[in-house]
Amino acid sequence: MVQGSSPSSSPGGPSGPGAPKGTVDDAFTSRILLFTAWAQRNTQTLILGVVVVVVLVVGSIWFFGQRAGTYAEAAIQLEQVQQAAATAPPEEAIAEIERYLARFGDTPYGIEARLVLGEIHLDAGNPAAAIDVLTPVAPSYRDPLRLQATFLLAVAYEQAENWSEAASAYEGLADRAEMSFQRQEATEGLARAHLAQGDTVAAADAFRRLVDEFEEGNPVRAYYEMRLYELGGA
Repeated sequence: MVQGSSPSSSPGGPSGPGAPKGTVDDAFTSRILLFTAWAQRNTQTLILGVVVVVVLVVGSIWFFGQRAGTYAEAAIQLEQVQQAAATAPPEEAIAEIERYLARFGDTPYGIEARLVLGEIHLDAGNPAAAIDVLTPVAPSYRDPLRLQATFLLAVAYEQAENWSEAASAYEGLADRAEMSFQRQEATEGLARAHLAQGDTVAAADAFRRLVDEFEEGNPVRAYYEMRLYELGGA
């Protein structure tokens, strides 16, 4: 009886169940060929993608370089503005700072220029102009310069006898200023604003806050206790 041929012995068949089905090199080559074929079909897409990446990289380098150059120029020009504010007549100093703000108002140095200009307006008895200059950056508490601008804005509101806005600005400073002397100055302003509005209860609350800032026996505490007593809030 003739035995049938086993599948394992057929010509061209695998030599055993563990025989490899392809090498790693074969798989890699296959993927390369597939990618090459895809690239040939999508040449325009690839070129466009490369162009977009190049434009983004070059654009980013240009943008950051331009910004660094602008900041450097703003710092140099700010020194000239500060010198003008100290030596030139107020009208010339105001014009110089306004030109500076037109160019560099959006840079970090613009806040410093606004502070200088706001002080000039306040010294000239023009709180409305100071308010216009400061409100683009204040009230705000996120950095020391903006905090300083908020203080100056509160002073401008007080000088303009806009007591409700002054009280609001001073209260924000009293609540959020980090340094004790800043909180003291702001709370004093808050008390003044409340008194100007005839709100003795709110003013007494402000003086209580000031009393609590100092220890027993401190002469400053004694002064605030006296003011509190005058308001009937002892």
